[in-house]
Amino acid sequence: MNELITSGHAFQILRAKDRKITVVQACAGIMSESSLRRFEQGKTSPYLVTILPLLDRVRISPSEFFTKESNFQSSNVASFYDAVSQAYNRRDVITLNRLLSKIQETHTTEPIGLPFNRLDQITVRSAIGMIQSTPLSEADSSFAVTYLKSQRNWFFYDLNMLRYIPLFLTKTDLVWLSQNIFSRASAYITVLNNADLVTNIVLNVATALIASAREYDEAEDLLARSHRNNVLQDKLEFSAHRKVLEAALVFHQGDPTTANKMHAQILDALEVLSAGWNIQQVETMWPFLTKTN
Repeated sequence: MNELITSGHAFQILRAKDRKITVVQACAGIMSESSLRRFEQGKTSPYLVTILPLLDRVRISPSEFFTKESNFQSSNVASFYDAVSQAYNRRDVITLNRLLSKIQETHTTEPIGLPFNRLDQITVRSAIGMIQSTPLSEADSSFAVTYLKSQRNWFFYDLNMLRYIPLFLTKTDLVWLSQNIFSRASAYITVLNNADLVTNIVLNVATALIASAREYDEAEDLLARSHRNNVLQDKLEFSAHRKVLEAALVFHQGDPTTANKMHAQILDALEVLSAGWNIQQVETMWPFLTKTN
């Protein structure tokens, strides 16, 4: 049975059991030993401005801390998008329609004026529309864009929604989205160090600019800006190096012909992408990975 974990208890587990740091080491220069002990015992609730230095001291990120506090359970937002993604990947329209009905049934529980229940519905309708090649209503696409324009930054919730709606936006809105994706999502790319969603959105927006909006110059500019983004370049690096390792495994499994062919294909792909640094890395790694003695 899962035990309820308070903020203090979560910190105590991370400090003592995971990091093996004493109370004295953790609190030095931040708070008194007695204050930290009371916090860990659940007798006090320090301000966040106090908790953050404690987390820094034990080298635990706030996201890791709050995940630990919730006993590693997914948030409602993460669970919702996980359900949408799984159904979409399976092309499971029945499950998506059930999810849509459930969201519609709970719309009255959201405080008046909040946009999120409708945005959840738009996300699911967009996923269904992408599978069935059916349009999203103009009212829905306009509502989503108006919301996005009202936000200074785009975070996990917004970026997950943006995985599904680009193909349904007008040419004007697609161009605006293309020109704002890196500035609005900058905190998510750099501070949170997770560019997977952004890479997915960039590809979807570029696809829509080419296939439906016929805005080829804008698509070219978006892809060029993505190529100049250091974090997104790391995604290419990871993909290329993963393929090299897979080719090396084929080599050591007794098929050097196929392995060398895979290696050549990786170099060709990197050449097309003008990824000079990655080409050098791949060429340097290959003899080392395929040594037989």
